[in-house]
Amino acid sequence: MNNSHREELHTFSKIVKATQGADFGPALQSSLSRRRFFIAGGATISFGALLAACGGSTTTTEIPRIGNAPEKTELVDAPVTDIALLRTATSLEHNAIFVYEAVAAVGLLSGDAATLAARFLSDHKAHAEATASLTEKLGGKAYNEPNPRLQSIYIEPALRLITGDEASGISATDDAVADVLALAYALETIAGSTYQVYVPMLADPALRGAAIGIGEQESRHAAVIGSLLNPSRLVSSFGLSIAAEYQEETDVPAAAYAVPTTFGTKAPVRVVLGAANESGIRTSLNLETPSLNSMVYEYLDGE
Repeated sequence: MNNSHREELHTFSKIVKATQGADFGPALQSSLSRRRFFIAGGATISFGALLAACGGSTTTTEIPRIGNAPEKTELVDAPVTDIALLRTATSLEHNAIFVYEAVAAVGLLSGDAATLAARFLSDHKAHAEATASLTEKLGGKAYNEPNPRLQSIYIEPALRLITGDEASGISATDDAVADVLALAYALETIAGSTYQVYVPMLADPALRGAAIGIGEQESRHAAVIGSLLNPSRLVSSFGLSIAAEYQEETDVPAAAYAVPTTFGTKAPVRVVLGAANESGIRTSLNLETPSLNSMVYEYLDGE
């Protein structure tokens, strides 16, 4: 208690002693107006505060609060290791496997397109086995499921736009073949870009070579699909356009590839899918390479 508090308490005590035994009676009842009542109440509260202030000298720096604050959640220490990169790459392969198997199950493709999809499906299964094996050789646990984040924000919505979803009020697309090829092109491009991004991130030089080899095959997939989507933009191995009159069937295949858009980019791939709405606008999805919040870290196995 400081000197100021002692003086205030002493003065208040003298007032109390001076009025002990006094009978204010009717005069108090008649003269104590509503205003005076509140003033007296305020004095009582002030005195209570004074006594509280004169209490123990213990001080605290805590912020007063009502209720219980939630416990602080510590961030998981999840370094981007070679194992995490390989597990994520494997999950992307399973995203592609899921799409090709789903398309085959409902028979959306036929003829050469179906044959091509079957070949790509086989390639992705081989890639998934290869990356899973490399994961285990490093002492990690292989992840043999589609990437959960990419599956929920890209794959499943895309397939609903193509096949339709009556429960959600989504009509099936008017051109399922074109939409399936567009989605496949985006997936293959993102797969190739992912391996390209992972090459400098991998610490083991041997793993970089494996990533380059698989990424090269993914890019070839994208190029072949691109030639189906945009045959008019077919170019020769010298980068020259192949005139329409020379694009005829022959026993000797032309050395050509397709460049439907900027090739080799690491940027998101925009794909337009589904039926048009009342305004004639179709849905656009931007597929991206896995970011840090969509990588398949080892700690996720325990969740």
